[in-house]
Amino acid sequence: MAMLKKASWGAGIVGAGGWGGLAHIPALAALENYEVKAVTGTRAESAQAAAELHGIGSYYTSTSEMAGQPGIDVVVVAVKVPEHDLLLREALDAGKHVYSEWPLARTTAEAEALLELAEERGVKHVTGLQARANPTVCYIRDLVAEGAVGRILAVNTIVTLPVFPTSNGTVDQAHVYLLDEANGADQLTIGAAHVLDGIEYMVAPFVEVSGKLDTHYPEVHILETGGSVAATAPDHVLVNGKLAQNALISAQFVNGGAPGFTLRIIGTGGELVITPRDQLMFQMDRLKLQLVRTSGETEILETPEMYTSLVRHLPPGPGYNVAHLYARLAQRLDGEEVELPDFTQAVRVHRLMDAIRKASASGVRQEVR
Repeated sequence: MAMLKKASWGAGIVGAGGWGGLAHIPALAALENYEVKAVTGTRAESAQAAAELHGIGSYYTSTSEMAGQPGIDVVVVAVKVPEHDLLLREALDAGKHVYSEWPLARTTAEAEALLELAEERGVKHVTGLQARANPTVCYIRDLVAEGAVGRILAVNTIVTLPVFPTSNGTVDQAHVYLLDEANGADQLTIGAAHVLDGIEYMVAPFVEVSGKLDTHYPEVHILETGGSVAATAPDHVLVNGKLAQNALISAQFVNGGAPGFTLRIIGTGGELVITPRDQLMFQMDRLKLQLVRTSGETEILETPEMYTSLVRHLPPGPGYNVAHLYARLAQRLDGEEVELPDFTQAVRVHRLMDAIRKASASGVRQEVR
């Protein structure tokens, strides 16, 4: 018997004041099959303010209380990474489907435990590796699979992120936590991970990796206070490796220069060149795509409508790819078998980050599980 589609899935947002309000609420508002019914904040005043700002009916200071409401089907955790484990467990204990922002957890062990719990609860789970839902990324994946540029020989990318997490050795108070490697949110796990996961999705998984992590700004000045804080997290990431079908990859993530990125997928019959369309980070941008043939002839490729049909009337911005990920989640909730970056994929990326760290510390190439 076919599963009946639900008219609207009720969502509860944990952390609507930051990324939740910037990306998740606009993304959900663009989709007819979701309704944001509640928000949770650490203080009643801030939670109420967020609810009023976005026209949301209810607010809470307890994730457990919000998750326990019968109208909440999906709990979205969009707060700082160190809080993910506790809040996701509260949502899972309530038997609710969960969307966790990436990184899923501070450590791979923590991520593995969350995956195990989500599977035990029998709920749907997704992590915010939203580049996998980007229509242009999906189009590129199909082009590669169809042999549009022949057999893939190499992937090369250079990403410059001068404002993440520091700019000329300074940081605002809200982002100080990114400087502590123990918090699990830094240039490697965010700036690099989103791009490397996108490469795995478009081309092939990593099978081996070497790398170098560095911290060019070991002491960072806090803008609001004039004080300083020691940085233990890397702000420069260099990754080399091999993908499953033998293509070699070189990727560099630099905390400096003019912001932007270029990603080249080079094959025997030409290459695909990916650059920003909206001047956003890779995982947020709609992307500009060129096909360069071996003759030197260049063609601008527009993403066909079939890839963009799930989400309409949403302007470019942080919520664009998030909305496409929610659209896929709705399909999964309705019983369709669609590809989704769930907690299993999150654990995979956490293990890749571990391999890069180990390769940097040891100077020895690592196999990637």
